[in-house]
Amino acid sequence: MLIFNLLVISLFLIGFIAIAETIYWTSKKEYLDAKAKYLRTLIGSKNDSKNPSNPYSSCVYEKWNSGQMDLKEATLACGMKNQYN
Repeated sequence: MLIFNLLVISLFLIGFIAIAETIYWTSKKEYLDAKAKYLRTLIGSKNDSKNPSNPYSSCVYEKWNSGQMDLKEATLACGMKNQYN
């Protein structure tokens, strides 16, 4: 009976870990795809000189690219800067 219980617990743990890993890697892939799409859009708008939001995009890109801030901080900082201007 003890061996059966250990087998059931082991199978449960293996199944749980497999499901958790699948969810983690799927979420990470979706996050990275969304971030790549955002950065492509940001770089595209930075290269578009006729875009009215070019100063905002340039601000975000420069702060992120220089390593001063991560993308979220740069977005917030530039958003607040443009809001007060």
